[in-house]
Amino acid sequence: MTVAELLLRLRGARPDAVVVLLASYADFTEAEELGDVAVIAEPWTCERHRTADGIATDVRYPAGHGPTLGWNAATDEMWTEHVVILSPQPVHASVRLKEEPELPDTRVPRDMFHERAKQARRELVSDGTLLSEAELRDRLDVSKALFTRMCAEGAIFGVDVDGDFCYPALLADPRYNRERIQEICRIIVPAGESRLDFLCSRRGNLGDRSPLEMLDDEADFAQLRRVAQAWAAEFSRTTVILYEGKYEAPPVGLEPLYTAAAEIDPRQPLWERASEAIHSHGYEWPLGPYPEPRTFTLFVERHLAGSPEPIPEAFVHVLVKRASIRVRVVYKGGAALPSQTLSAGKTRSVANVAKRVIAHLVKR
Repeated sequence: MTVAELLLRLRGARPDAVVVLLASYADFTEAEELGDVAVIAEPWTCERHRTADGIATDVRYPAGHGPTLGWNAATDEMWTEHVVILSPQPVHASVRLKEEPELPDTRVPRDMFHERAKQARRELVSDGTLLSEAELRDRLDVSKALFTRMCAEGAIFGVDVDGDFCYPALLADPRYNRERIQEICRIIVPAGESRLDFLCSRRGNLGDRSPLEMLDDEADFAQLRRVAQAWAAEFSRTTVILYEGKYEAPPVGLEPLYTAAAEIDPRQPLWERASEAIHSHGYEWPLGPYPEPRTFTLFVERHLAGSPEPIPEAFVHVLVKRASIRVRVVYKGGAALPSQTLSAGKTRSVANVAKRVIAHLVKR
């Protein structure tokens, strides 16, 4: 995650919220309050180690130390990148920038931040980085109808500047492969206003290159597509939550029986996303063993980066009776499917029953 992406995620957070750090596989009770933020003076090295089955693991360290014992020049990748360290303990002064900026006053009105962002966009219009619709259509040599269709499918995107949409000039720049840049634009639709930053910024996982530099070579473009898909998925998280009992909205104050979540492109079908969330183990709590309630409600929600409120998508009433499962599905807006019955299988834990129900809904 880059600093720009972190700031976007924090856009909807309360200024007085406490930042805590949660290590991989840690319990929530093990979260530690953020104690220090260090902007590191020199670039670090990132090694990407690849196993025989294709699993990649990144290792980072100060650039002068390298390479690690696990480094394999034949299969692994290496690049340098600037890093910022978030730590529960003070970070040693020797690795910091010589002149760090003072911490901002959290009492500064939020609209001041938004005004600065607006001014930055006005400057992009002034210097030709952003164009009007008419200017971009003229450079692309497309009709208004085709331009509208390209925007709808995500091949072209605009940026709000004082209530008017302006469009990146790079989308019509003859130096770049137009077909491929439009394909990447379609992939990164979930990122919203961050798309321009993605296209123009150098990234460590692209070998310190920007996406615009990876459009011509076949291998580069294949890597760019993978990175773009993973990056875009970070802007939307699908969550499956199970509560004992029958509800039409998540009950306040009741501990869920089970929660699973994963960052997934929101354009994927609802039940495919729910299936990936409950099977991917990206986030799963508690870790088990799970109870075997007779009745529970399954909620599917979507969380957008920078938005504190979840978007409800559907809920399912589940009744386990002897060897069968009775389900009733209600979608956002109130549309409901007829009640359905399926086999309960041998394992009746709430997590396994939920997996069977979602697998059944994926096939419908």
